[in-house]
Amino acid sequence: MRVVLVFPPGAGATYVPLGIASLAPFVEWAVPGTAVRLVDLNIAAWIRAAGEDPGGQDLMAFVRGLQGNFLDPGLTLFHKTAWNRIRQAMAGLVEQAKNFVAAGSSDPKFISLLGAMTEQVLSFDPELIGVSVLFPEQVPFAAALAVSVNQAMAGTGRKACLVMGGAMMSALSVKDLLTAVPEIDGIVKGEGEGALAALCRKTDFSRVPGLVYRSGWGIQVNSRSAPSLEALPPPDFSRLPLEAYFNPEPVLPVLFSRGCAWRRCRFCSHNFSFGGFRKKNAQAFVSEIETYARTLGVRYFYSADEFIQPEDMDAICEAILARGLSVNLHILGRPTRDCTPGRMALWSAAGCRWIGWGIETGSQRLLDLVNKGTVVPDIQKVLEAGSLAGISNMGLMIFGLPTSTDHDLEKTFEFIQGAYDCLNSLTASAFVLFEQTHFARNAEKYGLHVHGRLEILRKGDLPVRSHRLKFSEIASDGSLRSPRGALEVAAWQQHRRWLGDPPFLEQLPTEHYLIHVSGQWNPLYPAVPSASDPEPSEA
Repeated sequence: MRVVLVFPPGAGATYVPLGIASLAPFVEWAVPGTAVRLVDLNIAAWIRAAGEDPGGQDLMAFVRGLQGNFLDPGLTLFHKTAWNRIRQAMAGLVEQAKNFVAAGSSDPKFISLLGAMTEQVLSFDPELIGVSVLFPEQVPFAAALAVSVNQAMAGTGRKACLVMGGAMMSALSVKDLLTAVPEIDGIVKGEGEGALAALCRKTDFSRVPGLVYRSGWGIQVNSRSAPSLEALPPPDFSRLPLEAYFNPEPVLPVLFSRGCAWRRCRFCSHNFSFGGFRKKNAQAFVSEIETYARTLGVRYFYSADEFIQPEDMDAICEAILARGLSVNLHILGRPTRDCTPGRMALWSAAGCRWIGWGIETGSQRLLDLVNKGTVVPDIQKVLEAGSLAGISNMGLMIFGLPTSTDHDLEKTFEFIQGAYDCLNSLTASAFVLFEQTHFARNAEKYGLHVHGRLEILRKGDLPVRSHRLKFSEIASDGSLRSPRGALEVAAWQQHRRWLGDPPFLEQLPTEHYLIHVSGQWNPLYPAVPSASDPEPSEA
């Protein structure tokens, strides 16, 4: 069977799609005779948008390390003007995709782009097209592509089964999407290996794990499957144009585990994509990294895990040191007391350069309420240990958590002020309420009034809704008020100016960032979230 796996536009220009790179070698191994082609339409759209901008060619040369010093702050700010225009152009394309799906017409430039993308997908004469959707912004493009592919194949005598998968499919109403966009044959919820293999074997839809599809009895939902990670071949990034991404050197996502080892945070919806927590053997994981370093020349990696447990990070780092690998790692972690100074020294020696810590708040009351399992004094000690070991600390904060008060906000400010010298960056996100989470199931108990689900796409009278909820807070007099999150983020911006920001925060006070090379910031880039994150722009 001929298969095309597609990553549609709507993601960042630095993001190398882990999902399709993981599925391709697996399905070729599991179903002999299958030939898979990977198509990253997202980076193609960025390149096209940059090519149409007067400063785009110089920007691409700069971010790819071909012109100027990538780490020069002055050059960064110079190129940011073009970068902002190109980002706005990409955001405009998402709106054009919505218009195309809603009304079947759009701007001629968008129609030209969509036609070129459709031609690229169909050039392999696929029998199966899999579209991987990780972020909300990709949903309109994915739907538009499904419509365009169907139109292009109509009357040709060719037919390809088109299915969608990816983390975002667990963060929206798939029944809405199947109803609004009949050009989609099926949607895979959860992990995609078993479903893709079954589809390549031409298994009846009723027996494809995780598949949601139409039948004569309405929309059917199959039970999911979750493979053992030890049985999976490593992702094959060699099939992707690594030189095309907006990085001076390749930066690859790697995944040691699936799911969350803690899995108790009451605000989190990330685990809806997974069949439970599982992890790889540390030696096998390091072998993957070693292979990428040897065959692709990659030195920079970031972990797409929810977080890596300290004992697992020990094993990974010991294996890296034993093999004499020279790599740079960016991971996510839980700031618990077992992240000791000794461990931090080991991690740093093995190449751990940045850790994004799920701090969330400086209020112990709120940490206990959200069931984070962390203690404020321990968080402070973890940040100090990381800083002393030479690891840069990124604090991930959520403002406006349920029942938050002015006192809780002041406790957060006090914590940040005390830890400021140990923090290299902070992200400030407003609390977002997701369907099926503890806070959504008990909304009234926590003073939340739910208005309904957020709409992300519409075709005529048919909405496609996210599992993200629109909500208000219930005031003491019973009236409804806007959530505190946005107000608390604004208060933090004012407080941060009073603290005196490091240069990288003074330059771009409202953006999130990702470290790419040399353990230093380049503030052009918004943060790349976990690959399992269905709503990357939110906490």
